[in-house]
Amino acid sequence: MRKFTNERNLVRPAKTRFATAFLTLHSFYLQKKNLRKLVFSNEWKDNRYAKEAAGKETAKVLISPLFWNDVVWALKVGGPLIRVLCMVDGERKPPMGYLYEAIDRAKETIAVSFEGDVRKYEKVFDIIDSRWSNQLHRPLHAAGHLLNPGLFYKNTRDETLDSEVWIGYHECLEKLIPDSATVDQIGEEFGRYSQAEGLFGLQAAIRARDIRSPVEWWMQFRHQTPNLQKFAIKVLSLTCSASGCERN
Repeated sequence: MRKFTNERNLVRPAKTRFATAFLTLHSFYLQKKNLRKLVFSNEWKDNRYAKEAAGKETAKVLISPLFWNDVVWALKVGGPLIRVLCMVDGERKPPMGYLYEAIDRAKETIAVSFEGDVRKYEKVFDIIDSRWSNQLHRPLHAAGHLLNPGLFYKNTRDETLDSEVWIGYHECLEKLIPDSATVDQIGEEFGRYSQAEGLFGLQAAIRARDIRSPVEWWMQFRHQTPNLQKFAIKVLSLTCSASGCERN
């Protein structure tokens, strides 16, 4: 096999952890032609493995168009979701402000890969929504989404923020800030943030929305909204984990 795949390994469990099954399928797909050449080669026919039951089953699978169609389907579904999980478990930036948007983008990518044919992915979406609602989605994610300037201003302009996001934000606010007077002050300061008034409207602040991390952005342009800034940093600095999905 290694001769036909140019010495490439198909499985790297030590490096891939919970994504091993998906990445193994991806390796199979990249080596599709070489693996099929392998089972049609004289080296395979003359090898004792080709005469064993497991060898015959392996050749049957690698030749089957149905198997490769299923691999493509699995990659279309799994690829966007794996990218979300890798982002959640990554250490490059705190993902709290990006997770809500990432799930939506993953679903959009899956739908586009099947050219909008709902029949091919509706059951998958049911599973995604179930796991998202029961295990992953929390008010913190909605608050992080609103307090991430790189996403908030784009979605506000496009009017794509739904009521679920706002409800989650206010639930998070009430839980993390027990003092009602501070909550009211944050409400007033949020108005400046949403309208990009004062420091938030500076060209430097606008450019920094997509350049700086959300926490850095709030640290730099915080001075007119001190209460909202403390709340934003408290939310956006929190870490996330994909362990709930990994256990499944």
